[in-house]
Amino acid sequence: MADDSTIENRVYLFKDLAAAWLAANPGALRSDRPAALAALAELARISCEVADGEDLDPEALAVRIRGS
Repeated sequence: MADDSTIENRVYLFKDLAAAWLAANPGALRSDRPAALAALAELARISCEVADGEDLDPEALAVRIRGS
C-alpha cells in the first residue's frame, strides 16, 4: 500500500493534470461526458503511475505508463 506522501503526490498530480485538461477542453463534460470521464480516469491512472514510480528513471516510467 502507498504511504501518505505517495497518496498526497497522486492527488496533487491528478489535480494539476485534470485542471489543465479541463482548461484545454472547456465544455467537454457537458458535450461528451463519457469521453471526458474516460480521459480524467486515464489522467488519474497516470498520476498514480508517476507518484508510485518516483524511483524510476524517466524512460522506465514512460514504458510503465504506456504498458499499463
